[in-house]
Amino acid sequence: MRELAVLFRRFLRHKWTLLAGFLCIPLASLGDIWITKLIGDALDRLRTGSDAEFLAGLFWILLGVSIARGIFRFLQRWWLVCVSRWVEVRLKQDLFDKLISLPTSFHVKNRSGDLVSRLTSDVESVRMFLGPGLMYVAGALVMVPVSLGYLLWLDWTVALWMALPLVIMGLGMWGMSSRLERHSLAVQETLAEIGHRAQESFAGIRVVKGYSRERQQAARFEASSEKNLHHQVELARARGITHAITWTAKDLTLLPILLVGGLAMIDRGLAAGELFKFVDLTAKVFWPIIALGWMAGVYPRSVVSARRVQELLETVPEIAEPAQAVQLAEVEGRLELANVSFQYPSATKPAVEAIDLVVPANTVLGVVGPTGSGKSTLLNLLARLFDAQGEIRLDGVDVRKLPLATLRGALGYVPQDSFLFSDTWKDNVGFGAEKELSDDEAKELARLACMQGELERFPSGLHQRIGERGVTLSGGQRQRTCIARALARDPRVLVLDDSLSAVDTETESELVRNLRSASHGRTVILAAHRLSTVRHADQIVVLDEGRIVQRGRHDELLAQPGWYADTWKRQQTQEELAGL
Repeated sequence: MRELAVLFRRFLRHKWTLLAGFLCIPLASLGDIWITKLIGDALDRLRTGSDAEFLAGLFWILLGVSIARGIFRFLQRWWLVCVSRWVEVRLKQDLFDKLISLPTSFHVKNRSGDLVSRLTSDVESVRMFLGPGLMYVAGALVMVPVSLGYLLWLDWTVALWMALPLVIMGLGMWGMSSRLERHSLAVQETLAEIGHRAQESFAGIRVVKGYSRERQQAARFEASSEKNLHHQVELARARGITHAITWTAKDLTLLPILLVGGLAMIDRGLAAGELFKFVDLTAKVFWPIIALGWMAGVYPRSVVSARRVQELLETVPEIAEPAQAVQLAEVEGRLELANVSFQYPSATKPAVEAIDLVVPANTVLGVVGPTGSGKSTLLNLLARLFDAQGEIRLDGVDVRKLPLATLRGALGYVPQDSFLFSDTWKDNVGFGAEKELSDDEAKELARLACMQGELERFPSGLHQRIGERGVTLSGGQRQRTCIARALARDPRVLVLDDSLSAVDTETESELVRNLRSASHGRTVILAAHRLSTVRHADQIVVLDEGRIVQRGRHDELLAQPGWYADTWKRQQTQEELAGL
């Protein structure tokens, strides 16, 4: 219940709109009671005799009250439901901003599907209870006591034994059905777009974090949410009109009965006013009781949903901006690792341990080793996607003292999984760039990444949509696209995590030559499975079980007995056999 109370404070930011909406509830309910009383009293008066002029006056009074009551019903739903939609959009945006700001370790421990569920269905469940749900409760708290009190005052024995009547329903849904269907469909489509945007961002969280694009992704998500808000508001308007028409039509159907039956009363002296009041008031009590039953079923789910939503909002990120950040006037690219260790929460031993390493600025470091030796973990630590024990320094400053935007802005990070967005090739490459790429700049990046030949064969060239996660591209094309994306931001430190594993040896040789020419003035960290990728590096370290077991240049390592020399001979033999 505490979580629901905390989230309800968001509704109180719209207190005047809420107040206006809740004030419409008793006004509409009093209109219900007034209509019943007017008709019942009119039937009793007709018993003693009246004239057509009285009936005509009563007709117009009832028409005015019914229309006024319908307006209050519409405004009640319009204001209260719209407030709930406004709060829903803001709450989803706050949740998205929170999730996109949480570190990679959080997303490793939590499933993307669960996060999307909290962002969509849980927020919707909370909205239904705190928005329309409270509106129904408020309506019941007004209508039920007043109607029952009036019935008991009229005749308590009849009030106890009066059977529930059939409720005359209007035909308002018929006139609004097409509009309701259209906006309901649009709402579902925009909700699907929101889910897709969120799922894609969370699945590619390492790319987003590595390129410091949290704010840009949040802006794209907000644009999708604004489209959804428009259709949600239009749907709320249509539903408000539908409810107003339905309730007004229900009352207006009584008017011809009153006119025809009333004339018969005048002629035959038939009295039915009191009976009418019981029948009509009992019908008015029926719907609020059903609404309270519905709310009793919704409440438990809403409490659980509110708890799940509030749990995310209160999550404290493990990796946060430093309290007193150190600003670098210019990033040179010197990296130092001093006794660096890191262990994943679910692991039984460290992924990397006691790493001491110095990478001078404008040099190339090769990182090799068997599968599971800690290469990817080490590169993730450089971008502070995880926080390690020990110190990692950029230009002599501990990375934990640098603003995250400064640190990650200095890095051009190509992760091992080669994540791409469902967009054009050019937009994927320009994802991390500070400004929009021109076609000429994109073509130059394609040349450096050895992608120009493939792009020329694409129907739309640079503007070819590559599908979700780059599904239309091969593994090698996805890797080269990610390399072009890293180069697009002109980083001082280029970090490539086994980014040539899916590329053939001929293309790899050309790409390595291009990278050497493009890396002038940059520090390059290159993790690789094929040793030919790092043979020209200024320094190579061999990891095994998270520790550095060898280090040196290519020729030096070949002269030493160990993993590097053995692996080089094996890979060379495999290439020779493949060329036969």
